[in-house]
Amino acid sequence: MHSILLARPHPFIVAEMAPLLGELGYEPIKLASLADIDSLASTGLRGAIISLAISSSTGATAAETVDALSRRFPGLPLVFAGMIGIDMAAQNIGRLYAQGSAPRVIGVDGPAGTLAAAGSKTACLYINKEQIADAKRHTAIKTMLKAHFR
Repeated sequence: MHSILLARPHPFIVAEMAPLLGELGYEPIKLASLADIDSLASTGLRGAIISLAISSSTGATAAETVDALSRRFPGLPLVFAGMIGIDMAAQNIGRLYAQGSAPRVIGVDGPAGTLAAAGSKTACLYINKEQIADAKRHTAIKTMLKAHFR
């Protein structure tokens, strides 16, 4: 079974994303501490989900989490999750990366061609809590996650 790292778990990510990942056949692995990244095996790891919430149970900021994941697992597909709209999230995500290296932020409700960008090393996926709770978007979210974590 392939796994997805819940790299900066927030209660809504654990409660709502973990079951969704299970539906897709992924095993969610909750990171307890940022120091634990170095001990994780890359075998079977398909991606990571990072909460944009102000605080996290790991005690690490989103920027510290992105940096640690980029060093340990270069090119690992990342999904960011939060409670804000994609425009504000894209600005926040851009600030997490070193100058000029921020990925293109794609979302479930993006324009035509968005699905094609999923899974590329130059894109990350953003999903907000309202989208996860919306039954109409459930299939679209599953399709995007599956494409992004291929």
